[in-house]
Parts: sequence; C-alpha cells; structure tokens
Amino acid sequence: MDLTERTLGVKRVFEGRALTIDVAEIELPNGRRSTREIVRHRGAAVILGQRPDGKFVLIRQYRRAIEATLLEIVAGCLEEGESPEEGARREMEEESGYTVESLEKVGVIVPCPGYSEERLHLYYARLSQEPRPQRPDFDENLEPAVMTAEEIDAALDAGELIDGKSIALWLMWRRRQQA
Repeated sequence: MDLTERTLGVKRVFEGRALTIDVAEIELPNGRRSTREIVRHRGAAVILGQRPDGKFVLIRQYRRAIEATLLEIVAGCLEEGESPEEGARREMEEESGYTVESLEKVGVIVPCPGYSEERLHLYYARLSQEPRPQRPDFDENLEPAVMTAEEIDAALDAGELIDGKSIALWLMWRRRQQA
C-alpha cells in the first residue's frame, strides 16, 4: 500500500533564527485533502563524550520552553553548510570545553516526525581528560556535569534525565556496549 502524501502547495508562516514553519496543503492517497504544519530545522549533533578516566561529560541547561533546568548530553544545531561531524566537534568544545580526540557515529533519530523534519545525528566521542574554557553561544547558560555510567543510569531511573535525545543516545550506546 502506498502511503505517500502528495504536496499541493506550501506557505511559509514563520521564519526565525533556529527554525521556520511551513503549512503544506496535501492530498492523501485516497484523494482527501488536508494540511500539515511542518517545522523546518537544519538538524543537530548530539555527542556522548567520555574522558580517558571513564567518566562522561553532560551539561545542565535551563530550557525556557519547559521552565526547568535539564540534565542533557551535549548537543547543538548545525550551522549552515556544516557537516554533522564538524558540528559535533564544535559543540562539544564550545559547551563543555573538552577536546574531541575521536568520534564515532551511533545513528540518526527523528525526534518528532509528526510535525518536524529535524534529524539528530548521534555520536560517541572520546575526549581529552582536562577541559579548556567553555565557549558557549551568547545566549547559552550551561554548566558541565561529569558523571559515571552508574550516575547517569541512576538519573534516568530517578526521572532526572528526561531529555529525549539524551535518553535515546545513552540507551543506544549502552546497547552497543552489551553486544
């Protein structure tokens, strides 16, 4: 069965710094018409960084949309023309101060395909032992959190790690380690 929807027209309704929103008029395979609201986003890199001593580097960051400080794996939007690998290296160094020594692709996820085209490129990084000074974006306020695997698992079990991209990468990486 072909489930493909045919696009009849698209209207841009919002254009911002991080994303744009389009409203698409579509035709379903059975001929009915509807609309789809689509968030357009360049994508992001998500990086699980581990120091030589075995500890992982995460961050704590206030997220205005949910009005809470979250524990998260390092992540950031890709810049125009930047590859996911370049973005992963840049984001880790900017947000945590740690230098990426090696980088391994874990996968790609689409967090909200019902309304967003965003793709998150997931990486595992081996890091330097000591950080340099952080270089966060002008509007970022975050602090690194150095944790053991057991502490991350405990944060997940306690409901302290609730960020979807962080949970996905952590569980995908843990699964690889058990294989």
